[in-house]
This record gives sequence, structure tokens and C-alpha cells, in this order.
Amino acid sequence: MAKPRFEGPKRQHYLPRMYLSGFAQDGGVAVFDRRTGEIRRQTVDGTAVESHLYTFGDAEGRRRYDIEEMFCYIEAGMSNAIPRLLEAAAYAEEDIQYLLSFIAFAELRTPGALEDAKRIEAHFADTLGYVISQSAERTARILASMYEDKGEQRTPEELKAEAERVVKFVQDGNYSVEVNKQVALMRTLSLWRVLIDSFQHRDVLIIKPSDPSSRYVTCDSPVVLESSSGGNDIGFGSDDAIILFPLTSQCLISLSGSKRRIGRRSAGPEQVQRVNEILARSARRYVISEDEASLRQLTGPLQLTGTKPSEKYVVGREQAADGVIGFVRRTFPHREPPINLDSTPPQ
Repeated sequence: MAKPRFEGPKRQHYLPRMYLSGFAQDGGVAVFDRRTGEIRRQTVDGTAVESHLYTFGDAEGRRRYDIEEMFCYIEAGMSNAIPRLLEAAAYAEEDIQYLLSFIAFAELRTPGALEDAKRIEAHFADTLGYVISQSAERTARILASMYEDKGEQRTPEELKAEAERVVKFVQDGNYSVEVNKQVALMRTLSLWRVLIDSFQHRDVLIIKPSDPSSRYVTCDSPVVLESSSGGNDIGFGSDDAIILFPLTSQCLISLSGSKRRIGRRSAGPEQVQRVNEILARSARRYVISEDEASLRQLTGPLQLTGTKPSEKYVVGREQAADGVIGFVRRTFPHREPPINLDSTPPQ
């Protein structure tokens, strides 16, 4: 078992520096902010970084840096693997495993992913409250069981009165569910193994631009899920899923199929442009490129200024024969029109 880490950096990158360097020019990157429309030049070190994003507190109240340490380990392995993957030669199985782990965490470690986790966790808590408060009788039984587990007793009259208050409170809906950042962090990172397992059988395609002047961009939500059939009910484990990930400005990774083959392909300028448009539309807030001019040419026609993407996950409730089921469904933000920030209801 690894030793707990009580020391680490305050500034933590959700897009690692070794990754951003693959999109850098002269030591810096161009960043488009879709909230403001601003395009600015900034250092790799100052890009995609937040304070204590992955730091968590343990049961004794100590700051822990174990997650940041784990990311550093994977990033080091990935940094070594990238040159071999770019050449599509002399790579080992270990390099592929680092690649799959890196892509899985790229989906799960961003601020947007943590906000999604908060919203999903709140939804299921709200659904649980809805289910247990369907009737005062059901709520009273649940309360009785809860007090029994705690070794406490309540009279039937007390349980009935409390149950009626709970039912009214839930049905009135005058409340919101707030999810702790640390809970959201642990929940989303717990999905890493699920994603890795869904990636293991995929074909890995290493795609490079045929035109030396063509470049891929990246963004703060760099993993794109698509469907080879054009369907809407797709997850990372679906047979027709296609996962796209820009590895560097000169390399795109595509995961699809189910035969664990590894191949390489070239992409024409139009294909590179299409992928870049998908990535720009998928961006939670930031699109990142080597230079300002190409970034302006990409984002301007898409009219992204003052917008945000549609939610990556839709949550809801469905009536079932024996009650209510909460569901989460993955969507395709790059397929949907951007949402104007001025029309977004206040949170």
C-alpha cells in the first residue's frame, strides 16, 4: 500500500504541463475563453491550473496529495510513451496502458467533470428523497428503521408526525442538494476503472495530419464521445462508440471497435478542421492551440463567444413498475447549439 502524501503542490493542473507542451509554440499556448471571446497568449505553467483541485482531507483533518501524486506517476509514464506513439513504432503494451489511463483520467479530472459529478450526485440524493417520501406510511417505516439502527425509540404518533413533515418538505421542493467537492472528486475518480475496462478491447488508431501545416487543438474537456451509427444512446462501453482524444497538435487518438488492433492513418486538412470544430464546441470554457491566428479562424465562425456547451449528462426520473428510477444519460455537446450565457437561469 502506498504511503499517504502530506506534501505536494498547491497549484494543480487538470491538463498536465507535459500534455500542454504538445500544443505549445515557443513555450506558450494560445487560449480562447468562450465566456468572454478573449484570445490570449500564456505560459504552459499558467494554463489549466487551479489551487488544490485534487487535494483532499483525511479523517484526521490532514491535507493529502495522494491523487496529485498518482497523476504525476501516470503523466511521467505517458511522457515517456508519447514519442513512441507518435512514431507508431517500438511502443510496448505498457505504453498503450499509460495511454488508456491518461485518456480515462482526462475525461474524469477536469473541473467540468467535477461539476458534473456534483450535479449527478445531487440528482440521485434528490431522487432518493422523492422515493422515500411517496407516502407518509413509507416514510414512517423508514424513519422507524433508522431510529432502530441508532438504538432509539419513537412512538407511532411521533413517527407519523415526523413523516408528514418530511413528506411535505420534500414535496414542497423548497430546498437544494449541495454536494461536497471532495465527495464529487472521489465519486468521479472511482469511475476510472470502469472507463479503463471499456477501453481495453478497443482498436487504437493513431492519426496524424497529412498536411504538415495542419494542427489539432485541445480544450478543457478533451475527450469526445461519438457514435459510428449516429445513435444517441451511447456510452463509453457501447459497441459503436468512438472516443477521440487529441494527444498533441500533430496526433489524434481514436478508440473504437473491439479487436485490440493498433494502426495508423493520416487525416486531410478538412478532417482535422472537423475534429477541431468538435473539440471547440465541446469545450467547457477554454480552447487551446499553438497560435492565436488559427484559433481565431476556428472559433470565430462557430460563434462561441458568450456561450457554454449543453450539459454533458442529462439526469432525470422514470416511473417503474415498483417505484421510481433515477437515470443519467450521456449526451453529445458538440452536436447541440451552444447555450447563450445571458439566457442561463441563475444558479
